[in-house]
Amino acid sequence: MTNNYSHDIATAFLAVSGITMWMLSRVYRVSASEEAGRYFVSIYRDVVTVAKVSLAWIVIAGVPRILFYRQYEWSDMAGGLQVVAIIIKHIVMFLLVGSGVVYWAKLDKTVRSLERQYRVL
Repeated sequence: MTNNYSHDIATAFLAVSGITMWMLSRVYRVSASEEAGRYFVSIYRDVVTVAKVSLAWIVIAGVPRILFYRQYEWSDMAGGLQVVAIIIKHIVMFLLVGSGVVYWAKLDKTVRSLERQYRVL
């Protein structure tokens, strides 16, 4: 149960990290002051750390969750339909994470440019 809870929390952290970066990138303008650029890069680095740890934990905690699903989470009342629901849920999640990674890569180029511009270490 603790493993499943931590897996779900990591998923929430990953989602919030993505939303945070999206919101910050919408507010930040390339023409902003150097101080704002440095602050944006700093926040980006912190959020990326949270996102990477979350993604790693999702994978790590997902393994035992898969292995023990029938023992701890299977519902006889839901029957085989829960398998379909889980497949659909994971397809949606993979699409969301995939689109987030594409956006993340684009945003990373912007941040790297800012790092070179402001010589941020």
